[in-house]
Amino acid sequence: MTLKSNTAFRTLAESGLKTLAQELCGAGLPSFETVTSGRYFDELDPQDEETFRYACADSDFTLRLYHLFNNWFDRYLPKHRFIVEKLESPAAVYCGLMKHNGLLADEELMRARQEEAEERIKQLKEEIAFMTGDVNIGANASTSAFKKYLYGDLKLPVFKTTAKYQEAMDDEAMILLAEWCAENCPELAALFELVQEYRRWGKIKSTYIDGYLEHINSATGRIHPDIFLLGTETGRFASRNPNMKNCPQKDNDPIGVRKFIIAPAGKVLLSLDFSQIELRVGAFYCRDKRMLETYRTGGDIHAQTTSVIYRIPFEEAADKNAPHYKERRTIAKNCNFGVFYGLFPTGLRRTLKFKAGLNPTLAECETIIQNLKAGYPGLARWQDEVKKRTAASCYTETWLGRRRYLLGIRSSDWGKKLFAERCALNTPIQGTAADILKLACASSVDFPKGSG
Repeated sequence: MTLKSNTAFRTLAESGLKTLAQELCGAGLPSFETVTSGRYFDELDPQDEETFRYACADSDFTLRLYHLFNNWFDRYLPKHRFIVEKLESPAAVYCGLMKHNGLLADEELMRARQEEAEERIKQLKEEIAFMTGDVNIGANASTSAFKKYLYGDLKLPVFKTTAKYQEAMDDEAMILLAEWCAENCPELAALFELVQEYRRWGKIKSTYIDGYLEHINSATGRIHPDIFLLGTETGRFASRNPNMKNCPQKDNDPIGVRKFIIAPAGKVLLSLDFSQIELRVGAFYCRDKRMLETYRTGGDIHAQTTSVIYRIPFEEAADKNAPHYKERRTIAKNCNFGVFYGLFPTGLRRTLKFKAGLNPTLAECETIIQNLKAGYPGLARWQDEVKKRTAASCYTETWLGRRRYLLGIRSSDWGKKLFAERCALNTPIQGTAADILKLACASSVDFPKGSG
């Protein structure tokens, strides 16, 4: 990637050799079609003057640009060159190997689960139709006809709207309607449970069964997904065709999607993970004594946070038989993974309500966050320092120097400013965690001798 301005990098489409040679070197290069006259590359005569002139020009300007960019980075962003040469380039080789090797898929199991999913979806659709009549709910229970049935025919209250101020039909809206019906219209509560289940099975079938089956290579019997090293602004990986990074968790997967990937004969699959890497990176950044001591001694960070936010002894927080153990630990986990990034009470309440199935009051969430910051004073100090530093420089960095510009942090628009502040907090943590993973990938690549 090349620098486009003082605060942004060019996209791949803007980084073509001919574009850069013209813009930065003042040289107009002929197009490939002009030189080849419509022929393929292997049909060209290597002795033809125009052929080797074209090839030499490409090589020449590539080298010129290489030196031009590296001189710029050495002067203004020396850490960036280290990231490109020591992290991104070796990790790109590793990703290429992963794509080439692919993942062996159990197609027979997938076909069996496909039939099972189709049968379950059909059953759920019939149960919904029994309650709604002939209303067309479509593949995801979000059709305009179903919306009209809920908000027009049934006159249910609108708890959430879309960006265009239309009645929302997402999962959050369905949960809110289900809660209202449970208290005010019990005979309809079951409808929303069926809708949620219908959507869950539809997602599993379309994304994880049909989607994976579509990408099984007939020659290898494997799935070869595209893997992107710079799939996010923080430097984290991304995957598509298909997306193999978002397999459902075991507790939310009635099909067993992870069993679709199998080991070749004589091989085994290993499941490896950096334990709580983002929490550890966060503790490293904020230097909070209590957090660091928990990790140094091999302690339970979630139990420690439970102790902090409920102001109870650590022994009670870690006791699985203690009253409210599970609920308190769930809240502590969500605090650990959210408050590092500047989560507010409203956001915590929403997360707990729609992702954890808990329903604390806003006042309770305010108290939880206040206790958390009081118990981890290093966290609040670090957050304030990062926001001030980013507001002054308009960028934030990972520990290794991966930079992300955030001009919105000076915006008069409160929403843009708040978003930039959250990015300023999460980029150092998520980005540094991504850098650590890429270092591990880079160190695992076995380069041939003399390859550099």
